[in-house]
Amino acid sequence: MFAVQPIAWKKFDEHGAQYSCSIHSAYRIGQQWGEPCMIWRLTSGQPIRWCRTDANTNAIADLVFGC
Repeated sequence: MFAVQPIAWKKFDEHGAQYSCSIHSAYRIGQQWGEPCMIWRLTSGQPIRWCRTDANTNAIADLVFGC
């Protein structure tokens, strides 16, 4: 499970984040925000900063996921 929110928020906000079951859809959600976002990996403990959505990672995601 993943959560996406703008990087500008700095700390994880469980109420404001958008949730996704896959990293693929998390990248797509991050692109829709229209600003750099952080994808958080949700665990049984504290959320972990997983990766960013920005121009570079979006290009990589497009190559890997082919969308």
